[in-house]
Amino acid sequence: MDRMTLRRIGWIGASLGLTSALIGCGTDLQSDQETSGAPTGGSETSASYVEANNGLTSLNGANGLNGFNAANGLNAANGFNAANGFNAANGLASINGFNSANGFNSANGFNSANGFNSANGLNSANGMNLAYGLDKKDGLAEGAGYMTSERGRSIVQYMVRCALGSGDKLVKQDQYGNSFTFQGGMGLAPSYKTGGCNKDCSEMLSACLMAHVNSSGTHIPLWMASPDSLGWGTSSWFPTREGTFFGQMMVTNTAYNLDAYYCNGPGSDDNVVPGRLGANQGAVPYANAWPKTAGFDGLCETNHVDRSGYDHGKCTPHYTDGVIDGDSSCVLNGATYNHPVTVWRGATFQAEAAEGGGFINGVWTKGAYGFNASNCSTPGQNGCALIKDTNNGMDYRVGFIGPNKGLKFTGVNVAASGTANLVVYYTNGDAYNLTRYLQFIVNGGAPQVVPFGGIQDWSHPRGSTVQLTGFKAGSDNTIYVTADATHAAPDLDWIEIVGTNSGVPATGVCQPSLWSVSASVNGGAAGNLTDGDLAARYTTGRTMQAGDYIQVDFRGLVNIASITLNNTYTSGGDYAAAYSVYTSQDGVNFSSTPVMTGAGAQDKTVIPFAQESMRAVRIKVTGATSKWWSVGELQADCSL
Repeated sequence: MDRMTLRRIGWIGASLGLTSALIGCGTDLQSDQETSGAPTGGSETSASYVEANNGLTSLNGANGLNGFNAANGLNAANGFNAANGFNAANGLASINGFNSANGFNSANGFNSANGFNSANGLNSANGMNLAYGLDKKDGLAEGAGYMTSERGRSIVQYMVRCALGSGDKLVKQDQYGNSFTFQGGMGLAPSYKTGGCNKDCSEMLSACLMAHVNSSGTHIPLWMASPDSLGWGTSSWFPTREGTFFGQMMVTNTAYNLDAYYCNGPGSDDNVVPGRLGANQGAVPYANAWPKTAGFDGLCETNHVDRSGYDHGKCTPHYTDGVIDGDSSCVLNGATYNHPVTVWRGATFQAEAAEGGGFINGVWTKGAYGFNASNCSTPGQNGCALIKDTNNGMDYRVGFIGPNKGLKFTGVNVAASGTANLVVYYTNGDAYNLTRYLQFIVNGGAPQVVPFGGIQDWSHPRGSTVQLTGFKAGSDNTIYVTADATHAAPDLDWIEIVGTNSGVPATGVCQPSLWSVSASVNGGAAGNLTDGDLAARYTTGRTMQAGDYIQVDFRGLVNIASITLNNTYTSGGDYAAAYSVYTSQDGVNFSSTPVMTGAGAQDKTVIPFAQESMRAVRIKVTGATSKWWSVGELQADCSL
C-alpha cells in the first residue's frame, strides 16, 4: 500500500470587512509520516499547524520547560523594574542583538541560562537566526532545529502565519528531505521571508505569538487589532476586550530576561475561559506588565505610579469613531513598545450564570423539577446542578440536564438578525461512538436538537459549533437549553455567539448512524454503508468503473485513524482492484491529490494511516474489475 501523508488546511477567518484579523483555529495539523520511525525522503505536506486549542501550548515550546516562565525572568525579582533592564538604554537597540555583527551570541542572551538552549531556543542549534530571512538556510535551517520535530514545525507555522500575508507561503524541508508548506495569514512582517527580522519585526511577531497562546485544549475564537497590518476596527460579534500583548519574546534584554507582557482589558475577569487571560494558564511566556501583586490594577490604560512616585507606564488607546479598538503603543518602565496586539473575544455566556428551571405544560418555570443553576449556591445539594471544576470556564459547569429541564440564557447579544453560530462548550465522558443531545429554543421558536459526540472526558470542555435560527439583532434574545425527550444530555460549560461568516469549525460525531453518506452511483443504497447491518450492502448495481466513489461526511471535524470496507457477510469478492482516498476539511472541497492509495482485498479492505483530522472522506475506485463494487459496512476508527 502506498501510504501518503494526509494533507490538511487550517482555518483563518475572514476579516468581516475590516483589516483586523479574526483568528480561529482549525484542527491539530500535524504532519504524520507514512511509516513509524524515520520517514523516507521526498514526500510533501501542506499543513498550517493551527491547533484546535488556539495556540502555543506546552507541547509547542512556550512553557516553563523551555525557559518562558516567571522562574526564568518574568517576575519582579528577575528583572521587572527599571534597574534590571526595562528601559530604553538596556533594551532592544541594535547594539543589543539586532544586527548580524553582534546578534546571536552568548553575550546577548542566547544561551542556556536564559532558556534559549539547544533543546528549546532560538540559537543556531535550533536553526533560527533573525539576521536572515525565513527562506534562507541561515535564517531557518533545513534538516536541523525546529524543522526536525512536530513541536518545532508548529512554532514555525505560527511564526509564518503571523509574518507572511495570506497569499504567501514558506516551503522548508526536514532532516529527511520531506517538504512542508507553511501558509501565511496575517502579514505583519512579510519582508522576513527573504530578509532579516529587526527590532520592529521581532516585536510584531512576539506580540502575535503571545496573543495565540492558549494553555488548554479548547478552541476560542478571537478578533485581533494592531497598529500594523492587522489594522483597526471592532466587530459587534466580538465585544469582550480581553487584553493587549506587547514586548519581546525573540531575544532577551541585557539583563538576560524576556520583555514579554500583557495587560487586561476592562471587564476581562467577568467571563474567563480556559487557557486564556484570567484563567490558570500555568507556565506561559508572558506576565502582566502591571500586576495586582505589585499594587497595580493589571489594566492597560490606567496610570501605574508606585508609592515612590515612579511612573511605570501604560498603554495608549486607539480610537475609531470614538470607540477604543485597541492599544497603539505601550510604555513600561521607560521602554516604548510600538507594536502591541489587542485581542477581543466573542459574546460569552456562562452556564452557571443562567437560570435553572424547566418547562411545565410548555411554560418555562424557574426552579422547576428542582433544577437550579444561578439560583443556587451549593453544588450537588437541593437540586443545585452546578459542578465545580477548575478546568471549566469560571470554575463551574452545569450537569444533570434532562428532558424539559435545563437553562435559560437571557440578554444574549447577537450582532445580526436571523441565523448565527452558537459555539457550545460541553463535556461528555462517554465513548467516542456514543452521542448525547441538547435541545435549543431561540426566542420561543421551534426546538432545534443537536448531537454532541462523546469525548471521554467530563472535565475539559470541547467547543462544538452549531447554527441556530430565530435571533434578533441586539441583546433581547433568550435561549433555552434542555435535553430532548429521548436522549441524555452532556454537561454544559458556556456558550458563545459568533457570526455565520466567522468560519468556526464544527466538531463532528463518531456515531455512524449520524454520518451523511453518499455515492456517485446508485446513491439510494448509500445508507447501507453505515446502517450497522453487515448483510445489507451498498453496491454500484453495475460493473465497477474507475471514478466510482463513496463518501462520508462526519458532520464536523473528527479524528480518523483507519477505515475498513467490511464485506465479511456479503459479496466478499466485490472489491476494487485499486482505490484512492481523498479528504476534506469542509465537506465540499476535497484534496486534489489522494492522501492514500492501495489495493482492495477479499472480504475486508483495511485502510490504516496515522490519525488525521477531517470533515469528510471520499474513497474512489482507480482500478476496476469485472464485478460490481460492494461494501457491506464502512467502519472507521473515529475519535474527537
